[in-house]
Parts: sequence; C-alpha cells; structure tokens
Amino acid sequence: MAPHPTHAQSGVRECVTALPEQLLPPPYELRTEMNWIDFSGTANPLGTPPSFIRAMKDALAAGELNYPPDREAHALRGALARKFGLPVGSFLVGSTVGDMVRAVAQTYRPCTVGVAVPGPAEYALAAGNAGHRVVEIAGPGGFVVPDPTAAERCGARFDAAVLANPGYPTSRLLPEPTLRAYLDACNWVVVDERSIELTLGGESMAGLVSEHRNLVVVRSFCEPFAMPGVPVSYCIAHPDTIAQIARFYDSSGVPMFAEVLGELSLSEAEHLERTREFLDSEIPWLQCMLNLVPGIDIFPAEANYVMCSFDEGPELSLGVRSVEELAARLRLAGFLIRKLEGTPGLSNGRYFCVAVRTREDNEKLIAALREIVTGC
Repeated sequence: MAPHPTHAQSGVRECVTALPEQLLPPPYELRTEMNWIDFSGTANPLGTPPSFIRAMKDALAAGELNYPPDREAHALRGALARKFGLPVGSFLVGSTVGDMVRAVAQTYRPCTVGVAVPGPAEYALAAGNAGHRVVEIAGPGGFVVPDPTAAERCGARFDAAVLANPGYPTSRLLPEPTLRAYLDACNWVVVDERSIELTLGGESMAGLVSEHRNLVVVRSFCEPFAMPGVPVSYCIAHPDTIAQIARFYDSSGVPMFAEVLGELSLSEAEHLERTREFLDSEIPWLQCMLNLVPGIDIFPAEANYVMCSFDEGPELSLGVRSVEELAARLRLAGFLIRKLEGTPGLSNGRYFCVAVRTREDNEKLIAALREIVTGC
C-alpha cells in the first residue's frame, strides 16, 4: 500500500504544462567575466536608448528608491493615453507580460481558455492558475494561428483565448480578420504584443479596444527598449474592462521606473524607427544565412527572431547530431541560442530559436554554426 501523502503534498496542484528550457542568468559577480553573445532573448538589437539609461541613473541618484512607486502609474498612463489617443482609463500598468495575462485571467469566471501554440508556457500557467481549463489552439498545418472555426474542426472548443502578435517562437503576425473572428466567438481575448515594434511592418490591435470590450492588448517596454531587467508592462482595453480587471488586480508590482520612463516612451519614436529600418533588412538576411547552413531549416519570420529546426538526416554527415549537441557546442564557442524543447505545441527536440542582433554579431554566429555543423 502506498504511503499516505503529507498534508503539504496533497494540497499541491498539478502543473498545467511542461516548462520549456529556462536560461537562468549566472550570478552577478560572474556576468562581467563572460563574453557570450546572447541570441536567446528577443530584446531590441540596437539596445536601450541612452535617454532611458540617463533617466534611470538620475532617478537613482535623486533617491527615488526611498519612496514606494505610484501604484496607479499616473505619469505613465497619461503618456500612454496621449500616445494611443485613448482615455487614461484604458490602461493598467504592471511588471511582466505574464503578470498582465494573469491579471486578466483572474478577472473572469472559470471557463475553457484556448491558448495558441506553439507559445510561451506562461499563457497556460496564467489561465490554469486562475482556475480555467486550458486547451491548445494549433493550426491543422504549419504554425499559423487558425480561425476559431478551423480550431473547432481540429477539436479545440473554448470560451476565451490567449493569442500573440507576433507569436513566439513562430515569429508570425496575427492577421486582423483572424482576431476579429476570435472576438466574435469568445467572451474575452488577450493579445500579447510585447514585440510588435520589432516586426516587419506589424500593426498593433490596440485600435480595436474601443469597439470590442472583450479585447485586452498587452504591451511591454522590455523588448522594444531592451530592458529585460526592468520589467514594465501594461494592458490596453476599454475603460470599463480595465476597471473590471483592476478590481481583482494587486498593483503592488508596479515598478518605480514606470513613472521615470513615462514621458520618455513618447520621445523615443526615432529609436524605434531606426530599429524598424534595421530589421527590415536584417530579418530576411539572417533567415537566408541560417537556411544555408546544412541541417538547418527555418520557418518564415516576421519578427526579430527566427524559429529553426535541425535534422542531421540520413544523407548528411554533420559535426553534430541534435539541437542539444548544437547548443552545447555553441555555448563553448561563446553563443547562446534558445532550445525549444518543452515549449507547448512542439512535440520533439528538433526546434530552436535565434534572435536578431547586430550584423557583426549575426555574422559571427553564422560563421560559428558553419564551423560546428560542417567542421570547416
């Protein structure tokens, strides 16, 4: 007879889904000694605007850390209202994108939530931890998000949905007609747009929130302004929807820098425009060069990261046999890529993702890949 579980063990919920590879940063004292070039993240390859760095430095020097942050984020919400041409009440500020998705999910009564896959595990965790039943939305072919009718034909029935524009790691934009179909079919829909500024002409869906009270768009400063260590994210929705979410949201996670960066988010349009111009040529270039490496196949990319697969194949004799071995050899050579093993919607370990960096760094990665894979 199996032993009776302890009280603590019996009270633990099962995990909604397996977590993909987590690239944990090394201890602070070791970071300056490492010279890895990181292709695993999705932040802006042109880096953080100097004005942001100066503003944060000045705020620290002025003793801003001595005061608790404004939980209502008045300065940032006011700036966002001017930027998007929406009422201040259309915005709710928090820390991470996962924090924002959880805020929405916990607002609504438990239901069945469809989550687009492949996609980050945080979507399913946010919905599942809020008491919802989670089902995967997968296209019948390829990695394009199907419309609700096609998803139902594939066996996925749901009352709400969590989507992304662009998707990660698929790097595909969400067509507006597809989103409108979900808005017609679902009680509520969340669209993660954390990387929308880093795409090939991608357009935000935020303009639809005024006419669709069941739409919540989530944006972030982390990716477009290369600040993964300073998480500032926000929801955009109809003011009535934001008011409903705020009733159940603990705003203690709003960071102090949300106020510091408020006005700067309006004045850095030039930085984002330079980034777009760079990505317009660099995304296609990196796709082409990756696809020329033996054993690597790429999937069409519309954002600043490229989803790839690696398969040695019986007809090839390559220097590595798997993504695991390829990633390990790249680490030894000073490069980090994101393995996608464990990512919801990807059933085997053949996939990995490479972010777009500067041309100099991209060329170094391609050269290292060729040497590792071909041995020359």
